[in-house]
Amino acid sequence: MVKLNNEALFKNVRANFAHATLNFMFIIAFVNVFQWIFGAENSIVGVIFTIMMSASMVRDMTATPVKHLLIQAAVLLWMGTSAFLVNTLPPLAAFPVNLLTVFFILYAFTYEYSSHMYFPYILSYLFLIFISPVTAGGLPKRLLGLLAGAVCVILYQLFMGRRRAAETARDVLCSMADDAVAAITYLLTGEGEAADPEKVHRRLFGLSQTVYDRRKKALCVSDAGFSMIDAGRGLEHIVLLLVDLKEPLTPEMRRILEKTGEKIGEYRAYISQEGGQLAPPAREDFACGGDERAETDFYNALLYLHNHLLHLSDPQKRTHYRKTVLSVTVRLKAALDVSPVRVLYALRVAFLLSVFTLAVQVLALPHGKWLLFTLASLSVPYADDVKQKTGKRLMATVAGGLFSVALYSLIPSMAGRTAVMMLSGYLSFYCAEYTGTFTCSTIGALGGAVFMTAFGWSDVGTMAAVRLGYVCVGAALAVAANCLLFPYKRGTATRQLLKKYAATTELLTRVCRERQVDTQLYYSLVIQAHLLEAKLLQNARAAGWDQLDGILVKCRAAVRHAHRNRTEALGW
Repeated sequence: MVKLNNEALFKNVRANFAHATLNFMFIIAFVNVFQWIFGAENSIVGVIFTIMMSASMVRDMTATPVKHLLIQAAVLLWMGTSAFLVNTLPPLAAFPVNLLTVFFILYAFTYEYSSHMYFPYILSYLFLIFISPVTAGGLPKRLLGLLAGAVCVILYQLFMGRRRAAETARDVLCSMADDAVAAITYLLTGEGEAADPEKVHRRLFGLSQTVYDRRKKALCVSDAGFSMIDAGRGLEHIVLLLVDLKEPLTPEMRRILEKTGEKIGEYRAYISQEGGQLAPPAREDFACGGDERAETDFYNALLYLHNHLLHLSDPQKRTHYRKTVLSVTVRLKAALDVSPVRVLYALRVAFLLSVFTLAVQVLALPHGKWLLFTLASLSVPYADDVKQKTGKRLMATVAGGLFSVALYSLIPSMAGRTAVMMLSGYLSFYCAEYTGTFTCSTIGALGGAVFMTAFGWSDVGTMAAVRLGYVCVGAALAVAANCLLFPYKRGTATRQLLKKYAATTELLTRVCRERQVDTQLYYSLVIQAHLLEAKLLQNARAAGWDQLDGILVKCRAAVRHAHRNRTEALGW
């Protein structure tokens, strides 16, 4: 067992060494340069942006960098101003400012369809209030630093994510092409495994997420975005045609499959930039004298795939946006996209953090920031996750506290303590689990608390115990508020999402039946259906639901049937 653990540790270090080391060096350099430009009083702002830059990569902002720069700048400037007001105004007067700011951050950076970004912003906001408050004289430089940080976030996105969309499209489409070829091989030779249409369909979620993140605005997707989704749907359609085939295969059907597999192989080579050519299928290759319907289906499917791969690779399609004919009211509603889940979560946590910020200020608690940091980190959207995360947080606090007491008691020098804090930050890059990451964070946080004020076992141990006490109180408040007073269960959210998914697919089915279709509406519904499915499946796995798959398959089949009828009536 020890050998296996050592092997796993070695593999983890080897896999993450270059990434962890480069990131750590970048963070050290960035914080030092930021501090040199904006002063030591704004060093915490530099730390904030190293967190934000990394966290921002859960979203793709590279398609509309100016738009996202303006959003980031507006949010960060308001965060800096609000933090100043919370520290300057009387506690009761600061309460509504704090409440509105936290609510806005939480609502703006939680998402129904993708990974949340709220925590780095909330944590940064609390840092600005409690770790490095600024006076009126220092506010202009603080705001200038935050504005520079917004620019850095977008530059980081442009550098790190410059090939993200192309790589996602290539990886997903190549995987789907491999699935189709493997399914053909199984039908022809019996080798390998039969097609898994569910697995193939779920690959589409990555394409839809990419297009959703890169849209210019609501109901404004480029033609290249349409083609990316349709190329994936074309490959899925081929797999579904293969699943529908009845065995044994006739000689004519075998020739059709051989030609289909050969053509998909050519397209895969083109997608992966391995030298393949994007030539359309030849109709005579599929005139085998067998089932005419099957010949037409496979030929049309390959032609559809070819056309959309061609459009996907056309640079002009990336900047061409078809106008929607929907009313301003409909577009405004789509842009706002009001979500009950996000509203309830933002209200709950904003109220909690604002109330206990007020309590910390009124009671003048010297280390109250640790209570608020804990409350913020444990107040997650679903009550189902709070207790498990609380247990991990407490374990990390105890483990990190014990390590800290031992290390900082034995190392009284500033240089030595700095080295320990830096090492704990570096080691956190190797931690995939929440417990490991927060153990390292605890060592770093306690290092900052005892750096110049506590020496010896007694002083350091007392500070560790004080921090543990605040963390325990924060954890108890988080559990009480999120699980007992204002519980919002994953099951409740999932049922709401399921209703929304059913309504979306029903509308998509109706849209498919219409002869004149608003293109932006159609593809927005397709994307929304995929993203809702992805979230529903994620929630179902976490909640242990088994009955969801049947509902999804039924809704999906209705959409496919309507889409096939449309393509047969209007052509590919």
